[in-house]
Amino acid sequence: MKKLIAILTATAAASILAFAGQSTTAQASWSTGTKTLWTLFEPNGDPDWARLFSTADSVKAGKNGYVWNYSHTKRIHNLKNYPNTTWYAVRGIAKNKHVYYRISNPNSTVKGLVWSGYVKPYATKTAKDFKTADQFNNYLQTEPSQKLTRAVLRQLPNIPVSFELSKYAAYRFAQFPKQITNFTDITPISTLTLPKTDFASIKNFQTDLNSPGDAQLGTYWALTYGQPVNSRAEKIIEALNDHQIDLSQFDTTNGNWRIGVNMNDGQWPMTLIIAKETD
Repeated sequence: MKKLIAILTATAAASILAFAGQSTTAQASWSTGTKTLWTLFEPNGDPDWARLFSTADSVKAGKNGYVWNYSHTKRIHNLKNYPNTTWYAVRGIAKNKHVYYRISNPNSTVKGLVWSGYVKPYATKTAKDFKTADQFNNYLQTEPSQKLTRAVLRQLPNIPVSFELSKYAAYRFAQFPKQITNFTDITPISTLTLPKTDFASIKNFQTDLNSPGDAQLGTYWALTYGQPVNSRAEKIIEALNDHQIDLSQFDTTNGNWRIGVNMNDGQWPMTLIIAKETD
């Protein structure tokens, strides 16, 4: 699993590493007096996740949030024109008591240097972090880190989310029993496998997919973190069809079927299970 995570992080980072370096004289000038807080690589050389951010609420409300070129001499973008974009950050930089990030959108058409106050880090909570089901559901429906979750749930419109089952799903990604307290017929969805050709289409992805977890749906979602969500969410239907699982069997008219979910884009693992509530 540790090897797979290294593959995930290196793969997802590959398409945005091109803008992580510094090369021009102007950049060197602005870099004077800066301190690198973090990069895509840990001190021991292992790849780390590019961090995910959303546009800050104040910028969404109309405040300017300028993106500068790397030499910090020219404004090249305004984040208020990208209110719903997911941003990859590949480096944190401190200068004059301020923190800046090198950011990029998923396809690297918008990239540059931004003050940290103009973006907001993706939240990475589980159901266990909430006291009530209403709080958890609000998190699922409003947080940018839950865009993929919302898209996946739209593929399962007749199955409600269970707060209790989602707490069980937190920090679990494999080896599910058939029943737990108050739930039976547990059906793991995120562990369903996808065709290897689906992974071959991921930019810069290189692995033989030899271990059982490599070709799973949850792995695919992890590998494509931060990218547009609709096509990623549709993979759940492909996986169900490939494994001859009829989605209609989970309709609430056939029992108290519920969803347990722990999916934060940019975090590993991602877990989605379906089970029948017994109470």
